Amino acid sequence: MAGELRRLLVVEDSESDVELLREALSDSEPDVAMDIVRHGEDALAFLRREGEFAAAAHPDLVVLDLNLPRMGGFEVLKALRADVDPRLRRLPVVVFTTSSARSDVETAYDLHASSFVTKPTAFEHYLDTVRAFREFWLRVARLPAEA
Repeated sequence: MAGELRRLLVVEDSESDVELLREALSDSEPDVAMDIVRHGEDALAFLRREGEFAAAAHPDLVVLDLNLPRMGGFEVLKALRADVDPRLRRLPVVVFTTSSARSDVETAYDLHASSFVTKPTAFEHYLDTVRAFREFWLRVARLPAEA
């Protein structure tokens, strides 16, 4: 809903991709808070509120890259969907990656990703893509925490 603070957990190891996403979201969306982790192990610790992430806020949406160090995006997705915590199992996860490989798309959906978005390489297309998923996921879609 517009005007309501939304929290995103962005799981991305590329600083330039994080900054690009931050820029694309901030142009007209001051009601989005972004938490950033750089690899899959930290993503799970953040979501489970373990260790240094014990006080972490629960995100409304996860934006997950596939190509991560130490633990890849597919492993994160698999762990979330198998978690004992129903909030984590239901948490919407948007795979946002450079890959457009059919096998990656199919694997992501087999692991119950909420959507799969290939990062455009052209800046204006990137902004358009982020705006489109921002509009859908943060304004149109009804998220589990709202139910």
